[in-house]
Amino acid sequence: MVSITIIIIVFSIIQTGAIKESPPASEKEFPDDPILQKIMNDKIENDNSENPYKPKEREWIQSGPFSVDRSEYALGEKIFIKMDNIPKNVKGEIRFVKNFNSTHEQPYKSIAFDGSKKQTNFYLAIYPSIPLGFCTSDSLVGDWKVVFSGTPFDSLDFKILNQFLPGMEKQFEPVC
Repeated sequence: MVSITIIIIVFSIIQTGAIKESPPASEKEFPDDPILQKIMNDKIENDNSENPYKPKEREWIQSGPFSVDRSEYALGEKIFIKMDNIPKNVKGEIRFVKNFNSTHEQPYKSIAFDGSKKQTNFYLAIYPSIPLGFCTSDSLVGDWKVVFSGTPFDSLDFKILNQFLPGMEKQFEPVC
């Protein structure tokens, strides 16, 4: 019993010494990884830019059992949609549409839901798309809404800002 206690104490002392001698994470050497290097370069470029990107705090804008996490998004930022306790008798579509004015909107994506089945939360990324008629980043910037077709729930409004998530600029080159 005494020998086991001594072994545990010696092991603890060795581990404590190893932890103290280990360099902080910022000083550790990482292998040459082009993806990691790109992320680090994008962060440095963002931090040094005139208008650095800083994510907006989550606000959780809600309509009935549906919520989106923010009212404003940068180009390349994903929209998080949360669905909590949809009534079993409610079925419909979640439609993402771009508002052009009070009478014109352009659909981007529709997702069916059914309250009688288990629903999962999801992220939606909005990018230029030829089939959807959004050719450039400029066509994505502006006022959007999430419409809950087939339900009594009000739509949720959000904006896409003319600001890129760092490192995402190439994803928004014109497609048509």
